[in-house]
Formats: sequence, structure tokens, C-alpha cells
Amino acid sequence: MNFLISYLFFFEEEPSISIFQKILGVAITFGIVSICIYYVLRYLESVYVHYHKKPYFIHLYPKIKKLPKHLQPFIEENDFYDRLDKKRKRYFAHRTVRFLEGTNFVSREELVIDDFMRMQIAMMVIQLTFGMRHYLLEYLHTIIVYPSSFYSILNKTENIGEYNPMSKALALSWKDFQKGNQHKDDGRNLGIHEITHAIHYNSIKNNDISSEIFYDTFLQLEGYLGSVEIRKKIVDAKILREYAFTDKFEFIAVLIEVFMESPDTLKEKFPEIYTYVMQMLNFRYFED
Repeated sequence: MNFLISYLFFFEEEPSISIFQKILGVAITFGIVSICIYYVLRYLESVYVHYHKKPYFIHLYPKIKKLPKHLQPFIEENDFYDRLDKKRKRYFAHRTVRFLEGTNFVSREELVIDDFMRMQIAMMVIQLTFGMRHYLLEYLHTIIVYPSSFYSILNKTENIGEYNPMSKALALSWKDFQKGNQHKDDGRNLGIHEITHAIHYNSIKNNDISSEIFYDTFLQLEGYLGSVEIRKKIVDAKILREYAFTDKFEFIAVLIEVFMESPDTLKEKFPEIYTYVMQMLNFRYFED
């Protein structure tokens, strides 16, 4: 009897593992390995950025979208787009399409927003973020367009532009947006200014590689500007309008206006500051 019990115990079948359990095990293992690989690559890229001041790569798209034909004439009139090679033009168009698809344009005071207006705003966002891998800003989903200046409920002031991170919205006076585009060398551009606020806020809240580069370089720039002598030189040069000295957010917004509109002047007078801004945006197209 004892022999029979021992025999049965020895040859008892192992509990079967269901197909679901096997799939679940493989999925968990794959997930853990993927997470480990991601963080290893993320760390290595941070090391790369430390030495090279730019990400591994900028453009990588599973499928490149084409701009609808009726919008093509608008993009072909864009000066920045015109300077790009054929491959980068495709990337610029793709990013513009993605931005238009993911952004809600809202009109105020009976203003009719047409394709020209949407394209002008979209292309400015894409130009400013063209050196960034993560160009779709998490904290910018809505663009509100007024015909001219408007009263801000948030600030209780009459404004021509305003960025509200809480509502992920950017409000612009179309009249002043256009004025900035028409005078491209005076260091005053409403679109560039307000979009920079959105980029800056996005870099503070996110930890993707583009945000990391922007914010870390901004902190380095702040340290450089800690010198009384440097600050005095900037004030004396009058390269930035007085509004830049309101606070650090307005300073960087005005500085990037000047960088985008008068890069040669900024580089000649303040080459170190020029380099910091170029690194923040990874915008090396003035160097080509």
C-alpha cells in the first residue's frame, strides 16, 4: 500500500500552465525588458547631450504625412521652409499637418479664421520647434485669435497676446501677429514671443529630451547672466527692448525674438548668448 502511494505521488502530473498565463508571462517580461532598455537609452542620450548639446536624432516618423494641395501655396511662401533641403521640407510639411490636426483654432469677435491664418500660426510654431524631437507641445492645444487687442480676464489688462498654461491656450491679436511678420528685423514678433512662453512652460513640466535641453540650457544661461558686467553690456547695447527685463520668462521670450529675427546681430554682439539660445532650441539652421 505504501509502495502504491509512493508510486502515485512520484508520477503525479505537474499542474498545467494555461495559454493565458504563458502569454501574460511573456508580456510582463517584454514590458520589463522594454522599460529597462528605454531608461538605459535615455541615460545614454543624456550623456550624449551633455557633450554634444543636441539629441541623438530629431526626425523619425513611421509615416510622413503630406500637406493637402490647397495648403501648399502657403508653405511655399514661407522663408524658412524655402531654405530647407528637399528632405527637411517633407519633415516641415509633416509637422505642420500634425500640428494642424491636433490644435483647436478658436475665433473671437466675429473674426473668420481661414487657411492662411491657420498656416501662418502653425508654421511659426513648427519653425521654432524644428530643432526639437518633441515638437507637439503638451501644454498647447488651443489657439484663440482676436482681430486686434483684447481684454484679458486673467490679467485684467488689455493685451495683444497671452499664454495660459492652465487652459493650454494661446491668445493672439491677428493684427499684431501680422505686424510682427511684416517687420522681420526689429526684434519684435508677437507670435515668436508667445509661442516661446509655451515652449518654456512645456520644458519645465516635461522631461523628454527636447525639454531637458531647453530647460537645462536656460539655467546655464541664467548663470551666465548672473554677471553684473554682462547684464550691463546687454542693457547698454539696447539689443533687447525694456520689456525683456520684466522677469526671466519675458527675457527669454524677447531674446528668442531677436535670435530668430536678427541672428547675425546677436551673434556679433553676444556670441555666448547666441550659442545658448541656439542650443536651447537646437536651432542650427543659421549655421548652415
